[in-house]
Amino acid sequence: MDECLSWDAVAAIASAVIALSALGLTVWQAVTARRHNRLSVTPHLTTWSHLDRGNNLYQIDLLNNGIGPALIKHFLIQVDGKSISGEASEPIEKALKILFPQYLYQSYQSYVTNGYMMSEKEARPLVRVQFCGERLPTSEEVDHAIKRVRLVIKYESIYGESDCLDTDTLRSTHSLN
Repeated sequence: MDECLSWDAVAAIASAVIALSALGLTVWQAVTARRHNRLSVTPHLTTWSHLDRGNNLYQIDLLNNGIGPALIKHFLIQVDGKSISGEASEPIEKALKILFPQYLYQSYQSYVTNGYMMSEKEARPLVRVQFCGERLPTSEEVDHAIKRVRLVIKYESIYGESDCLDTDTLRSTHSLN
């Protein structure tokens, strides 16, 4: 009879081990699936510059090259470390006047407002400037002006995970490569 109890005890322990192993595997799969789901909708905002020096045309685009939408929480432009205030595209217009007061140009500005959901693979031209007239800036002047500007966009994934596009950080990362 003692042998029967010991086989019952072994069977009970084996069943408990199998059940705990199955539970552990299920939890691990759930954590892995959740991590995968979050990564599969991660936005990544960045900028892209187009330079057509022959036509004195310069453009900077905002891109979401991630694999999920980006909910814009904050949009800030600074020139020489000073924040530029205003509504809609007004900060970009003011920044251009600070950067190129001695030149004639035609410009197009856009912006993304707080609460805007930028879809994956979406691209928006933030600013396009075409210089005109007899006096034109050199490529070096335009490059220097671009370096004086800082764009900061705080955004979230649909899971509420925060991230930030900061052109100062982008420039320092690219200069290391």
